[in-house]
Amino acid sequence: MTTGPSHTFEEHTGELRLRLDAPTVEGLFVEAARALAELAVGTDERLPEPEGEPEPVRLESVDREALLVDWLNELIFRTEIDGKAYVDCRLARIDESTLEATIRGASHPALRPLVKAATLHGVHITEKPHGYSVTVILDI
Repeated sequence: MTTGPSHTFEEHTGELRLRLDAPTVEGLFVEAARALAELAVGTDERLPEPEGEPEPVRLESVDREALLVDWLNELIFRTEIDGKAYVDCRLARIDESTLEATIRGASHPALRPLVKAATLHGVHITEKPHGYSVTVILDI
């Protein structure tokens, strides 16, 4: 049985565990962006529609686990600086160490960028029979 992308959160003192599941590695990265946007606007609300022109993002890292953490940290940084939740992302390229994407943000009256950073602690992307999964610790 194939399932779509999903994410769950587990709270812990000073941190939040983000579990991501998706049919593809690309899906993990897209779901990671969606999860951060959901945190920023509140989990009980529908995500707002993206505004403005797409913004390019290009990242390089040592491996795809570090690339995922760098992706999350880029989105966390932009949310804090730009005051937007990045609700739309399109991956143009992703491999073991490089990501190229475009993102579009949305303003939200109750935006709450509560995540300080994603950490590399225990991050390991795992391939399973029906896709991929990973758990990332978010410092809040």
